[in-house]
Amino acid sequence: MRFRFHQVILVAPWLVIGGNSPGAEAVRFEPSSSAASGMKADAAPPPMARSGSGEAIQLSPLEVRGTREDDPAFDATGMGTYEQQLRDVPFANDLTTAEAFEDDETAMELVGELRQIATPSPVDLATGDSRMNLRGFPTPLLRNGFVTMGALDMLNTSRTIVIQGALVPVLGRAAPGGIQDFLTGRPRSRAGQSYSYSFSSLQRQNAAAEVVGVTKPKQAWHRVAAQWNRKTGPEHYAASETRAAGSSLTWKHSAAASTLWAVDYQQVHATAAPGIPEYRRATGQKILGPYLPLAGFNALGPEAGVRRRTASAMVLLDAQPHPKVALRAGLEAWWRTLEQDRFTTSVYNVATGRFDGTREPRHLEQPQRTALGHLEITGRFHALHGEHKLMAALNHTEGVYLRDERALATALRNALPATVRLFRPESPDYFRPAFDRESYSRILTDRREDARYTALELSERMALAQGRWVFTSGLRQDYIALEISDRRQDAARPRVETATEQLTYHFGVNYQARPSRLLLFATHSTAFEPSTRIDARTGRVQDNEMTRGYEAGLKGRFLKQALDVSAAGFLLFNEAISRRNPLYDDPLFDANQTQPQLVASGEERFSGGKLDARLKLAPLTVSARVAYAEAITTASPDIPEEVGRQMTRVPPYTASASASYAFPKGRLHGISVGASWNYVAGFTATYGDNQRELLDYPGYGLVGLNASRAFKRGKYTHQVGMAVRNALNYDFLLKQARLGAEREWTGSWRVGF
Repeated sequence: MRFRFHQVILVAPWLVIGGNSPGAEAVRFEPSSSAASGMKADAAPPPMARSGSGEAIQLSPLEVRGTREDDPAFDATGMGTYEQQLRDVPFANDLTTAEAFEDDETAMELVGELRQIATPSPVDLATGDSRMNLRGFPTPLLRNGFVTMGALDMLNTSRTIVIQGALVPVLGRAAPGGIQDFLTGRPRSRAGQSYSYSFSSLQRQNAAAEVVGVTKPKQAWHRVAAQWNRKTGPEHYAASETRAAGSSLTWKHSAAASTLWAVDYQQVHATAAPGIPEYRRATGQKILGPYLPLAGFNALGPEAGVRRRTASAMVLLDAQPHPKVALRAGLEAWWRTLEQDRFTTSVYNVATGRFDGTREPRHLEQPQRTALGHLEITGRFHALHGEHKLMAALNHTEGVYLRDERALATALRNALPATVRLFRPESPDYFRPAFDRESYSRILTDRREDARYTALELSERMALAQGRWVFTSGLRQDYIALEISDRRQDAARPRVETATEQLTYHFGVNYQARPSRLLLFATHSTAFEPSTRIDARTGRVQDNEMTRGYEAGLKGRFLKQALDVSAAGFLLFNEAISRRNPLYDDPLFDANQTQPQLVASGEERFSGGKLDARLKLAPLTVSARVAYAEAITTASPDIPEEVGRQMTRVPPYTASASASYAFPKGRLHGISVGASWNYVAGFTATYGDNQRELLDYPGYGLVGLNASRAFKRGKYTHQVGMAVRNALNYDFLLKQARLGAEREWTGSWRVGF
C-alpha cells in the first residue's frame, strides 16, 4: 500500500494511527498483499524552497517504512476493531485511553471488600446470587461489546472496560452508573505459553495455564486455557472448587474479515456455609445480629452442596466491507445448570439452645438455556466540518429459565428424627434423605419463564476541531415478551403472558480545554431493568424498574505528563422499584382480599463523587482514589423506617492508595515492592424495626504489602512473588462479624515463553 505526502516531516505522528488523513478511520488498517512486508510511504518532492542566497534547494525524497505489528496494541488476527476504538483519533485522545481498563489490583481488592459487605453469605456467592451493584442499577452487561441479556456468568474474562465518564463519547454507549464490558481471552498473532500457581496461608490455591499458537501462518491462530482454584474453610466442612476451561480459534478469511470461534466451560462445586447464624436472646425478642460464639459453625453440614455448571459457545465476525464501514456480528449459546441441596435455616435462640422453627432439607434446580444474536454496523464519514461515526445495532435474546424447588413430603418430614428437626448446634444432626423426586414430592416452586428480548440501538459520535470537541447521542428501543408458567396445582394464575417496550437514551460530550492536558466531560443517560416479578394475588408481572443519571467531571495530565487526575460527580435516580404492599393481608384494609401483593413505588437516589490520581516518577508509581456515595431510599412503602437514610450495606465513603517501586538497574534489577491501603467507612447492616435491632458496623482500613522478582533463564521468563493481605491483622470477626479475613500470606509463581 502506497501513500504520497506533501508535508514529509509531519508523516510519522499520524502514519502509525492507520489512515491517510488526520481524520481517517482507524478501526482497521490492512495493507494489500503487495505490501505484505510493510507499509511504504514515498514522499513526493516538495515545492522548491529558496536559500538565503536566492538559489533553489531540491530536497531528496524521504521513504518511511514500518509494519503495523510494531504497534503492541495492533491485533494481526483481525479481531481487534472493538478495542481499537479506545485509540481511534479524533474521537479518542491521550486522556480518554488512560486507565480505560478496570485492572488496578488495589481497586479490585476494594471491589472485593464491597462484595463481601453486600453479600455476606458464602452460599449466595457460590450460587452467583450476589446483590452487589456498585454502579447503580439497572446496569447492562456487555461481552465483547455486545449486550448479553440472559447470560448470567461471564466466562473467560481477560479484561474489563468500564464505560463511563469520558469514555461515553468515545464508545457511544452509556447507562447511569456506567457499563461493564467483559472482554474474553482470544488468540493473538504471537505464539506463547504461560503457567502460574499461587497458594495462601488461608488454604487457597489457584493454578492457570494458557497456550497460544499459530494454526496456519498468517491465517489461523488458536488458544487453549484452563484454570483451577480451591478454597477450604473457614467454616467446618466448607470447601469450594472451581474449574474452568476454554478454547478458541481465529480465522482470517481476508484482509477485511475474520471470525472467532470459541467454547468455554466452568463448574463450581461447593459445600458452602450460610454464614454466621443470626440470633435472638429468647422467643419473641428481636434479632440482634450474627452470633459470634457460632462463628465457624456450618449450619448446612457436609451433605449439603452447590453444583453450578455454565457453558457457552460463540462465533464472532469482525469485518470491514468498505473502507468507511465496520461490521461486527455474533451468535452465542449459553447453558447453565444449578443444583443445590440444603437445609432451611433460621435464627438461633439462645434461651432454648436451638434454631427456631422446624428444620428440613430442600432441593433446588435452576436450569437455563439462552441464545443470543448480535449485529452492529458502524459507518464513518466527514460532514459539517467534523468526523462522524454512526452505529446501528440489533441484539436479540431467546431464553428459557426453569426453577424447581422441592421439599420432603409432609409425612416423611415429620418422620425425621427430632434431632434433625429441632436442630441444636452443640450436637448437630446433619442427616438428610438422598434426593429423589418421589420422596421430595412437596413442590414449593415449579416455574418456567420463556423470554424474548430485542434491542435496537442507534448511536452517533461527532468529533469537531480535530477532536477538541466530541459529542455522542443515542437511542435504544427494547421489546420484551415474557411467558411465565406456574405449574403448581394451587397457582393463582397458571399462565401469564406479558409484553412491554421501553425507550432509553443518552447524551455525552468531551471538551479538551487543553489538548492532551485537560479534558472536561458530561453525560446524561437512562436505562431500565426488565421485570419478571409476579404479584402472587393478581398474577401481574411488575413494571420495569427505571433509572436516570447525570455525570460530569474532568481528566487532567500535569507535571510534564507524570500526574494523571480524574474527578467526577454523579446523580442517579432509581424509580418504579417493586416493593411489598403494606396493606396486603391487612385485616382492615384488605378484608376482601383485593389488595395487590406488590406495588411499584420504591425509589432511591445515589449522589456523590470520586477523585483518582496517579503519579508516575519512574521507577516509583503512586496512586490514590477517594469516593463518596450518598445512597438514600426516598420512597419505601413496606419499610418506612429506611426512608431518608443511607441504604443498608452501602458504605458512604471508600478510599484506596498504593505505591510501587521497581528497581531499575544493578543487582536488584527485576525486583519490585509495593504497599496498599484500602478504607471502607462504617455502614448500617440492618435498620431497627419490629423484627430486628439496629445493626451498625464501624469503618476499617486494610494494609497490604507485596514483593516480586522477574528474571529470565534461557527462553523462559519467570516471576515469583509474595504478598500479605491485612498486614496489621484487623480483627474482622470481632468488629465486622466476618470469618476468614485475618492476615493472609500468599506466594505465587508464573512462567511464560
